[in-house]
Amino acid sequence: NIPGDYEYLFIATTIYVFNKIDIDLEELMEYARELRLERREDIMTLAERLRREGREKGREEAAINALKEGLDVKLIAKFTGLSVERIEELKKKLN
Repeated sequence: NIPGDYEYLFIATTIYVFNKIDIDLEELMEYARELRLERREDIMTLAERLRREGREKGREEAAINALKEGLDVKLIAKFTGLSVERIEELKKKLN
């Protein structure tokens, strides 16, 4: 595993590189399968984090669209799983 001091740098750099080269999740997973075992765990952890971030981004986009349609914040929270506080933050950004 990566020492603690370098973990953030590794993750941030990896995310930056994957965003710049426009690699998709399946390509990332294939790449991870080809790596040595110790690096594979780091990449698989990163892939899971990217999945979570993608789901979170999708929920936020749905909330933004619902806000634009004038739906109630509590109703949006119920259907997206986002907190009322997060939806309020998104609402402020729209105004």
